[in-house]
Amino acid sequence: MPRKPFTTRTALITATAMTTGATAGTIADTITAHLGYTGPEVGPATTAIIAIWILDKLNTLIDDR
Repeated sequence: MPRKPFTTRTALITATAMTTGATAGTIADTITAHLGYTGPEVGPATTAIIAIWILDKLNTLIDDR
């Protein structure tokens, strides 16, 4: 099965999703630190969830046909 080439569209969508996810993870870590939460870090989980969600939404929104 032939693979689709890596395009500028793919690079922009991926970079946007990762940047947004990282920002959300930082905000989540800051909020939980101010609330005194001492359990496992929620930043990495938030980063992953938001990045995947944004990637899916942008991929659907910006169709490459």
